[in-house]
Amino acid sequence: MSGAELDTIIAPATPLGRSALAIVRMDGPRARSLAEEWSGRELEERRATRVRLADRDGVIDEAVITLYVTPRSFTGNDLVEISLHGSPSVVERLLRAAGDAGVRPAGAGEFTERAVLNGKLDLVQAEAIGDLIASRTVAQSKLALANLDGALSREAKAAREELVATLSRFEAALDFAEEGYTFIEPAEALERLRRLAESLRGIEETFRRGRAVAGGITLVILGRPNAGKSTLLNALCGEDRAIVTAIPGTTRDLVRETIELGGLPVTVVDTAGLRETADEVEGIGVARAREAATRAEMVVYLIDASLGEANEDQQALALHPEALIVHTKTDLAPPPEGALGVSVATGAGLPALLDRLGDEVREKYAVPEGGGAVVNERQRRALEEARSAVEAAAEAVERGESEEVVAVDLREGARALGLLTGEITTEELLREIFAKFCIGK
Repeated sequence: MSGAELDTIIAPATPLGRSALAIVRMDGPRARSLAEEWSGRELEERRATRVRLADRDGVIDEAVITLYVTPRSFTGNDLVEISLHGSPSVVERLLRAAGDAGVRPAGAGEFTERAVLNGKLDLVQAEAIGDLIASRTVAQSKLALANLDGALSREAKAAREELVATLSRFEAALDFAEEGYTFIEPAEALERLRRLAESLRGIEETFRRGRAVAGGITLVILGRPNAGKSTLLNALCGEDRAIVTAIPGTTRDLVRETIELGGLPVTVVDTAGLRETADEVEGIGVARAREAATRAEMVVYLIDASLGEANEDQQALALHPEALIVHTKTDLAPPPEGALGVSVATGAGLPALLDRLGDEVREKYAVPEGGGAVVNERQRRALEEARSAVEAAAEAVERGESEEVVAVDLREGARALGLLTGEITTEELLREIFAKFCIGK
């Protein structure tokens, strides 16, 4: 993207409102000349320079300007970062001066989009920037940083290089079809394609963990009425979020609260007690509880230790064999030998329960330290399309199809991987991705 094809854009990179400092970014062919005009001095590349900004109406503010020259900038264009006092009126005056000079306000994610178009970042890395800004937990920020560093991109690009290398063998055979040359034997092609499909499947399967880290998981608390579900939710949240009474059937709808477990955001859901009831409203609550449990990544099933396990518990657990069974009210009766038990009244067993839940979250859903992962549906869909195309190519080789048939599938696989990383882009794809970004990034 050359300067001749660009206009110059500007936007605050910090939230509007009073603050000690504000940062305004300007990018494009006129960024440097305008910054030097407003400051009245020549700027040195990558050197923070204290200046007095002024427009035709007088001094705007004392500021610090840092100039990044193409191609050694975040966007790959001339880029200026202006750090000034965080008064909304000061920022607005600078933006107005830029507007008077013909500079356009930047759209959402437009700085990052320019970095992608200039080859400074690929699409996976660009999405990682948005994920990093939106991260709420340490695990989320670590995964975003790993993807920004290229952990996922390197795997995808290596797979695409292998795919293109294999495709080139089939393309070469098509170029010399009349001579009857063969540039790759069917057995070798089949081995390479199967290995590539397995590699793509492995990358695709990181989606389960990546989605969990990026978006969190759901933990549903099930049990019979008065098993202590609402009490446990309140204890896990550290506040009274659900109504607790001795009257069975108090909870009639789903009560949700998000906490952090194992470094991931976990939405804990309190549910209506599982039982047969003639009460229409409670019946709806029980149905919602069962439905929520079928969709949840984790289920904790509570059994009142003072009452013991009943037929209703066995029936419910048969539907959720992976549920973590917790015996409650252990201040009234001990849990069975070797079973996990808690007493919210005394606090006994709660630390052990939290440790157990945290360990399970890390084991099943956390991304290994420094590893990348697929984090959104766009990435997953591109990998699925690439894998399906490679598998179709392998099946075509097995059937003895012509090089042209195999090449069609491999071209489709290469296209899908190109869309994943941004080696192939469309305006619609870019709009979809960067519409979610904040202004100034």
